[in-house]
Amino acid sequence: MAQNIPVGEVIVKLLRESKTPLSTYELAKKAKISWSTANTHCYKLKDVGTIDGKLETAEIGASKKMLWWLKK
Repeated sequence: MAQNIPVGEVIVKLLRESKTPLSTYELAKKAKISWSTANTHCYKLKDVGTIDGKLETAEIGASKKMLWWLKK
């Protein structure tokens, strides 16, 4: 992650540049932060209405992931 740029701004920038929703894991990897940090900031951004997300369940197995996108 670039120095001195707030994590929330980095997440918004990554979502703005993406053509598709990104998972918490994808955001964490691209921003070079931990999954838990990305998750915390995504929920904060959702609470203030900047982004939205939904829980997606895999067709096989029990895995779930949160997908995030910018609100229009």
